[in-house]
Amino acid sequence: MNRRMVVLYCVCTLLASWAIQLAGLRAVADPSSPNAVPWHIAAMAVPGLVALAFLALHPPARRSMKWGPGNPWMLSLAVLIPTLGAFACVTLVLLLGWGTSGWFSFSLEGVSIAGGPWLLGLGAQSWPTFLANVALTGAAFAGLSSVVALGEELGWRGFLQGHLIAQMGLARGLTTLGLMWSFYHLPVLLGGYNYPEHPVLGALVLFPVALIADSFFLAWLTLRARSFWPAALAHGAVNSIAEGVVADLRLVVPQLYLDLLRLGVAVAVGLLCWAALARRSPVAGAPGLAGAAPDRRPARLPGVDPIEHRDATAALP
Repeated sequence: MNRRMVVLYCVCTLLASWAIQLAGLRAVADPSSPNAVPWHIAAMAVPGLVALAFLALHPPARRSMKWGPGNPWMLSLAVLIPTLGAFACVTLVLLLGWGTSGWFSFSLEGVSIAGGPWLLGLGAQSWPTFLANVALTGAAFAGLSSVVALGEELGWRGFLQGHLIAQMGLARGLTTLGLMWSFYHLPVLLGGYNYPEHPVLGALVLFPVALIADSFFLAWLTLRARSFWPAALAHGAVNSIAEGVVADLRLVVPQLYLDLLRLGVAVAVGLLCWAALARRSPVAGAPGLAGAAPDRRPARLPGVDPIEHRDATAALP
């Protein structure tokens, strides 16, 4: 798919999504209200629906779609990594004295759970039982939430990601994808969603940086698995168990401290995934490849259609 078609896809997706979000804000003033949920779900479906329309109208683009479930290990990591990231934030908040957890009390013997929809129950639990509880609950809620996230991930990772990497290279392509993904949320972010205490800073700085970092993580999942399903599951994990674990923190510092901490964890994960992907292909333009002997064979990223990929390597000096 040429660059003009990619731009057209992005414009159509933004306009349709913004129209839904603005209508939702007009109907429900508070984007965090339960009454706003149907509007959020409708907006999340837009990237996938527009992608399906483009696939129907442009058959050659179908070759780059990977519909299979992919590597099952990547499905496991799709739930594990967001969950570990959330508990890393909880641990750092407790160690730094920024607040307490309303759900968890940790000790050497185990964990006492005071609240939350944990499938193996609440109360005092040994560490093995607690870990099993987190794994089972995380997988279940990530799976449920991924149904809603599927529309975004079909569009962003299943459809758009491969075309951007093919035309712009790994780093620039994924950065562009992260910015597109972020600004697609712009109306509700400016309306106070996610960052009610600092909506402009959140919409124009924090969220774009976070989603650029998340784009490298989700790209690592999808390119390694050769499927967008792990990204949908990871998106579901972020929106369910990871959000729930962090949202129940009782802070004694401004909310911005936690927002910056979560951003730091996301950036750290994104950088690790970028490094892992960059080692696999010179398309990334990674600094470590500059001194290597030139290889004129078309480089190959897993999950990127070779026909698309030839366009990317042809642009290399």
